[in-house]
Amino acid sequence: MFVKIPGVRIAGIRAAVPSQEIAIEDELEYYGNSLKKVARVKKMIGTDKRRLAWPGQTASDLCFAAAKNLLNAFPDKRGEIDALVFITQSPDYDFPATACILQDRLGLPQGCAAFDVNQGCSGFVYGLWLAASMIAGGCRNALIMAGDVPYKPRDPKNRVIASIFGDGGGAALVSADSSASPLYFSIGTDGSGYEHIIMPAGRGRLPFHKKHEDNRIFFEDVTSPDGVPWRLDETYMDGGAVFSFTMRVVPDHIRDFLQKTNTPVEGVDYFVFHQANRQIITEIAKKAGIPVEKAWSGTFSRYGNLSSASIPASLCDIFGSARSTGDCQILLSGYGVGLSWASCLWHAHDCGCAPVLDVEAPEKAQADIPAKIEYWRNKMQKEQK
Repeated sequence: MFVKIPGVRIAGIRAAVPSQEIAIEDELEYYGNSLKKVARVKKMIGTDKRRLAWPGQTASDLCFAAAKNLLNAFPDKRGEIDALVFITQSPDYDFPATACILQDRLGLPQGCAAFDVNQGCSGFVYGLWLAASMIAGGCRNALIMAGDVPYKPRDPKNRVIASIFGDGGGAALVSADSSASPLYFSIGTDGSGYEHIIMPAGRGRLPFHKKHEDNRIFFEDVTSPDGVPWRLDETYMDGGAVFSFTMRVVPDHIRDFLQKTNTPVEGVDYFVFHQANRQIITEIAKKAGIPVEKAWSGTFSRYGNLSSASIPASLCDIFGSARSTGDCQILLSGYGVGLSWASCLWHAHDCGCAPVLDVEAPEKAQADIPAKIEYWRNKMQKEQK
């Protein structure tokens, strides 16, 4: 899909991460307690630090922090938000949509449409496309929120997942503006590779059953490279297949996208790719004929792979200290779970940014799981009476 959408301005962007930071050296047990292995991984893919959500802290909490800060910078827009889209693979509940809860938490109008979108690493660009499409259809302002606290419960021994991914959330305000430069989008899907990044169990295709120990399905005879049993309610990722997909699809996609928009590589000031890891970003740039120095990769080393929040976090890393993008041409591109990919060519005009926000641990009452269980027990007992 290739579309051009005029009259839409990306007015502001924010990102938030948990204040809990873990360095790769803190997780030596994942690397056989070998500093040489750690040094090799750091050099190869750029792994250094990542952010981990505090107990009781969800993706919506991080997105809420980002959106609250953003709306405080645009107070006149709060009462004019016509749509709220929450892009996540880790909602607060299966239902209702977490976007409905966020509408209330943010004090947005009750005339605001609010819905969730289940999408991962390409999700922020998907969100911008949805927002731009709604603006083109008559909305005044749309609030996009994208983030994940994705792989719960984590097995701390499973290095394949645990030491790569961080937790984060982002928000963007998209507004109608007839003077804005057009936004260009190109989006694609290859569902034949859906099994390469997947959480196999827990929903309709493979539901849980009471007979499974601890309500979880696991295989003692099938282990990760570290000898940890795979569990079907945890994320499975075929890293080699995902890397092959990315190298096969994304560079050609970027070249084709630039050709369709009649934009030379030198006409783009910043290429902001999903922060899968530094090696992947470097290889995409080389294969697509992009100068490596134009392809930002620092966010992965600072926070880990933030899934759908990695692009807004990157923009805040690049432009946050200046508080604005200024006037520049930016190409955004996300790719991953689905398998999916999505890119946006954006001529930014003073889009408001800020440094990535640190979010502290929630109060104990908010993080107290036993208290929440007791709350629902009492509520259901009352309903029975």
